[in-house]
Amino acid sequence: MKKNNLDITISSSIILITLAMILFGLSKSGLALDISDRSLKEYAFYIMDDYLDFILCFYVFMCLQIAGYVELKYKQDYLLISIISILFTPFSIFFILKDKTKKND
Repeated sequence: MKKNNLDITISSSIILITLAMILFGLSKSGLALDISDRSLKEYAFYIMDDYLDFILCFYVFMCLQIAGYVELKYKQDYLLISIISILFTPFSIFFILKDKTKKND
C-alpha cells in the first residue's frame, strides 16, 4: 500500500508541475485572445483554421493514451485498438469491449 501511495503522490506532483509550467508559459507568451466581440461560432472557426495541426496532434495523442489504457486494463492488442481509436473515435473501443465481454460470458 505504501508503494501505491508513493506512486499517487509522485504522479500528482508531476501533474501539478506540468500544469504550473504550462500556465507560466502561457502567461509569458503574450497570448491574449479578444473574444468579447466574436461569437462562439467565429471563435471555433478561428481555432479550426489556425490551430488545426495542434488539434489533430492532441486527438492522436489522446487516442493512443486511451489505447494504452485499454491494453493494460483489458489485455487487448495495442496496435489494433489504437488504429480503431484513431479511425473511428475513442468511444468506439468501449462498444468493442462490451461485445467481447458478452461473448466471454
